[in-house]
Amino acid sequence: MQLRHSKVTAALAVTAFAGAVALIGTHSDEAVAATSAAPAWTIQPGGKLEFAARNGSDTIGAKFAKWGGTINFDPDSPGAAAIHIDVDLTSATIGDSFKDELLQGDEFFGTANTPTATYQSQSVEAQPDGRFVAHGTLNLHGMSIAQDVDFRLSGSGAQRHVEGSAAIDRLGFGVGTGSHSGDLAGSVAVTFAFDAKRG
Repeated sequence: MQLRHSKVTAALAVTAFAGAVALIGTHSDEAVAATSAAPAWTIQPGGKLEFAARNGSDTIGAKFAKWGGTINFDPDSPGAAAIHIDVDLTSATIGDSFKDELLQGDEFFGTANTPTATYQSQSVEAQPDGRFVAHGTLNLHGMSIAQDVDFRLSGSGAQRHVEGSAAIDRLGFGVGTGSHSGDLAGSVAVTFAFDAKRG
């Protein structure tokens, strides 16, 4: 997306999903508990949730400081998973005050009216290559749309490392449709990584 002073991305990021019962760092404590008989996992401090989009010849990136939720997940029986993640959109920063203000405005996240994005999934599938795919729904900017999230686990037992990604169609959510968005790609790449502990 173009700015008069420079270019900024505004997409969402919501999907840091493969494992959080608690909040990372300063994350919100408003997450709703998932309902599942699968084991609960707690995200450990130090994780990250970021997003990026192509903007002409540049790539613009940002990160969220506040997000969290609940997850129940058994790697050996992923179909029993229940994931609920809340993202505080007001915590998104690009690192420039002008761009950050634009990101929060009506053309992009519109946080005055919709300050939170939510991802929920009760359907996770294991893939032959070792990935997992969560099939769920992303609620952003007042709209709810089906959204898949890919993730991988490493480690073993009650300690796991999670890394994942999602490609989000910002236009489907009406994010970044104004005069500052002429060069911004329609697809926004969300990435996340964190350590998780069972129980």
